[in-house]
Amino acid sequence: RAKPEREPTAAKAPHHIVIGNKSLAVIAVLAIIVAAWALLREPSPGAPPITSIAVLPLDNLMGDPAEEYFVDGMHEALISALSRISALTVISRTSAMRYRNTDMLVPEIAEELGVDAIVEGSVLKAGDQVRITAQLIDGRTDKHLWTEKYDRDLRNILSLHSEVAQAIARQIKVTLTPDEEARLADDRTVDPEAYKDYLLGRHYWTTMTVSEKGLEYFQQAVEKDSNYAPAYTGIADMYIIWGWVGSVPPNDIFPMAKAAAEKALQIDPDLAEAHTSLAWINLLYDWDWPAAESGFKRAIELNHSYAHAYH
Repeated sequence: RAKPEREPTAAKAPHHIVIGNKSLAVIAVLAIIVAAWALLREPSPGAPPITSIAVLPLDNLMGDPAEEYFVDGMHEALISALSRISALTVISRTSAMRYRNTDMLVPEIAEELGVDAIVEGSVLKAGDQVRITAQLIDGRTDKHLWTEKYDRDLRNILSLHSEVAQAIARQIKVTLTPDEEARLADDRTVDPEAYKDYLLGRHYWTTMTVSEKGLEYFQQAVEKDSNYAPAYTGIADMYIIWGWVGSVPPNDIFPMAKAAAEKALQIDPDLAEAHTSLAWINLLYDWDWPAAESGFKRAIELNHSYAHAYH
C-alpha cells in the first residue's frame, strides 16, 4: 500500500540568522535609550541674559533722617559705578528715586522701568565705618540671584562702590573692556570728612537752589582733601547755577566755574560729572556748541546714567 504523502512544513531559518535579528532588535532598543538619555542630559535653555538694571533707593538703617544725605550719596555712587559698564543699561537715579518706600513688588517695578534686574540694599554707618548690603534680584521671576555685605572704612569708600559693581557684573556674566576694568579697579582713597562734606554739598545742589550752603560744603571738602576731584565739580556746578539764574554776573562767575571744572578733570580725566560741568559752561557762557556737544557725549560714554549730561 502506498504511504501517504507528508504535508510540506515551513522551512526553518538558519540558526545564525535568528540570532542576528535578535541582536539587531537589542541594538535598536539600546540606541533609542541612549538617544533619549542624551536628550535629557542636554542643558535646558538658560534664563535670558540680564542687560539692564535699576538700583532702588537704599534703606537707611541708621534710623536718623539727618543721615539720608549719606544714604542718597551711596545710592548715586553705586549707580555711577555700574554705569561705567557699557554692556549694561542702568536706570538713572532720578527715575529710581520714585520707588523710595514703595509697596510695589520687584517684578512690577522692573516692568515699569523696562529692566531685567533690580538691585536693593541698605546702608549702616557708625563713625567712619560703613556697611553696605546689596542684593541682585531677577525682575522677571523675583528670584534672588546674589547678595553680599561689605564693611569698609570711609577712607576706602570709593573702591567699595566699584567692588560691588564688579561683583554684579560677574554674577550676570557681563564682559568688561580693559578700560572698564581699569576704571573699576580704581583704589583711590578720600578723607572721610571731605567725603561727608561733598555728599552734603550734593544734597543741597540737587534742590537746584542758590543757597550758599552747598558751596560751603564743597569748599570744605576741597580744603580737607585737595585731590578729591568730585568736590571741584560740585563747586563748578554751584557757580553754574548762580550764573544761569543771574544771581551773580555771568562774567564774574562762569570763569570761576570753568577753573573748578578744569581742576577736576586735571585730577580725574574720566570724571563724567566734570565733563558735564564743562559742557554746560561751553553751552551757556562760551556759546561753543561743538565743544559742549563733545563734552556731553564724553560724559555719557563714561556714565550713561548721569541725567545732567542729557541736555
